[in-house]
Parts: sequence; structure tokens; C-alpha cells
Amino acid sequence: MLYGKIRIEMDEADLIVKALNPDDLKWSYCRLEGKDLVIEIKTEKIGAMINAIEDYFINLKAVSSVQKILDEIK
Repeated sequence: MLYGKIRIEMDEADLIVKALNPDDLKWSYCRLEGKDLVIEIKTEKIGAMINAIEDYFINLKAVSSVQKILDEIK
């Protein structure tokens, strides 16, 4: 079993977790821990681990872009 945990300190992590949660799976999910975004992945296959991490970071980039635009509008 492979296990990965990534902790990311970022502004409004709580909102970002809510945006990413619909894509969570039983073996790959994100959550809020304190003020940090935490991504956990548990899998048997290294390819699945790599794909899950890549998907989360692509989604984080998209959410961050939207967040930046919304902050500029305020």
C-alpha cells in the first residue's frame, strides 16, 4: 500500500476544500486540518498516486485563479 499526505498552507483553504471535495474518492481525498489544506492518497499503484496528485494540483491551480479574480473584483 502506498500512502501520501500533502499539507498546503494557503489563503481560504476552507473554501478550496469545499470546491475540491466533490471530486474526492474513498482512496483519494482532501480535507481541512486547522487552516491547512491536506490531501491524502492511499493506493496500491504508483500510477494512481501520480495521477491523483496531478489532478489535485491542476484543480488547485484552477481554483486559485478563480479566487484571484474574485479578490480583484471585491
